[in-house]
Formats: sequence, C-alpha cells, structure tokens
Amino acid sequence: MKQHFTHLLFILPVLLGSCKKNDEIDQKNALTLQDYHIATATLEVEYFINELEFVARTIKTAYPNQPGILQGSTITQGVTNEGKTKYDILFNNLTGTDNKKRNGKLTVVFEDALENGSTVTGKHLHVRSDDENNLYSVEGIKFKGSLIFSNIATAKGSTTVPISHLNAQSFILKPNSDEIRFSSLRKSYWISGSNTADINDDIFDINEQDYSIDLIQSGTTSFADVSTSTKLTLSYACSASPFFARKGNMLIEHFTGKSMYLLMGNGNCSDMPNILLKPE
Repeated sequence: MKQHFTHLLFILPVLLGSCKKNDEIDQKNALTLQDYHIATATLEVEYFINELEFVARTIKTAYPNQPGILQGSTITQGVTNEGKTKYDILFNNLTGTDNKKRNGKLTVVFEDALENGSTVTGKHLHVRSDDENNLYSVEGIKFKGSLIFSNIATAKGSTTVPISHLNAQSFILKPNSDEIRFSSLRKSYWISGSNTADINDDIFDINEQDYSIDLIQSGTTSFADVSTSTKLTLSYACSASPFFARKGNMLIEHFTGKSMYLLMGNGNCSDMPNILLKPE
C-alpha cells in the first residue's frame, strides 16, 4: 500500500490541486478533504489542552508570577459560591509571547480531594471558559468548557508522577461557524525543567491519550477517536509555538473516513506535523 506523507500546513491546497488526479490512483489510498479536516481538528484539540494545562500549572506552582502567555493578563483571586478558591484571568486583546492574540476570561477553580482519610488541597484544578459573553479565545478561535488537571503539585519535581487530565465534553468554536466537540483524557509527565523558574527548559512527555472528537461543518458531522501511538514530547524551548508537540505519533480512527497516523516530528522546533495513512 502506498504511504501518504503531507505537511499539514499545506494539505488543503495540495489535496485540492490533486483532485483531478484521483482517478489515476488507487482510491482507497487517497486521503479525502474531510480526513484532513479531522486531522486539523485533532491538532486544535491538542493545542488547547496543552495551553490550558500550562495555565493550570502556572496558577498552581508559579502564581503570582505570570510567565509565558500570562504576561500582561489580569488575575484576580476570589472564591466561588461554594467557597472554593478561584482565579479569574482576563485577557484583553493580549498578544502573548508566542505572538498569538488572546481575549476573554478563564477561571481556574481549586478542588480538594479526600485520599486515605486526608484532604489534598487543590488536587484538581478546573480551567473553565463558561462566560458566554466573554469566552476565552486564541486568534479568534473560542474555547467553551471545563478541563480538569490533577496532581500538578505532586508531579512537579518528579518524572514518574503524571498530571492527569479529564474532560467530559468541551467545545472549540471557530469564526467560520465550524465546531469541534471533544471529550478527552491523558497523562503528562514533567520530564525536565520543573526545578527551575525558567519555563523554556520545561519538557513534557504525553501519553495514554484518548480523545473523542466530533467535527461539525455546515451541518455535517465527522467522528474520530484519537490515541497516542507513541508518546508525544512537548518542549517549551520551542517558544514560537510552545503548545504543539514536536515528537511522537497519534492514531486517528476516522469513523467516516480514513484512519491515519499524525506524525508530530523528530523533536526539532522546526518540525511540522505529517499524515501517514494507516494500512488496512
């Protein structure tokens, strides 16, 4: 079977330019436009989870310091109606260190947990964007939902304790009215850099991912399950785009299209994602 590798940033024009040639090749070896769309949606989901995990870690381990994308944001500490500690983070058309523009409000809520008869303060952190009039956005793409990150303090300084993530359902809302609905869970490990204040030496391994993705475009819905094929590596030394993994592979089981691997690179900041069609 032929293997198809395509730079993701160029996949749409490449695909459109090759449509006339599809009759000349084995149709079952060709990725469709919708396959590329679901791969792009996977990257967008991965991006937002990584970014919001960074926000949770920063509030838990570094506040009141505001490194990275939090520079210039307004953070206010308070309590919820249930008496839980919370931090409201306001972005007002703020251009971050990665040169992306952010708007809206995030709220980080600390949830305690009872373990072996003892209370673990702030074990779970909910990162929420649920103010309909002020949803958090990156370059005009909005996030709506609540992501939960657990064990951040315990994971800091350890390469064996994971930050666990769980999300029942959240949404990514795009300016062209496309919508991505996703549920997700995963574990990320702080491989290096946790013992310094410099975020640029932070490196994480990400595995045990399981994403359920519904991509809604013009009333049509595509479905996919995404999991790690080989663990992803996220390096904050890649400051131009610190929330994209540059190493590792994800498997996309596209129910209404082709199944494929999303190859993130070999660990270089210049690496771009590629698609490999999964053999049948």
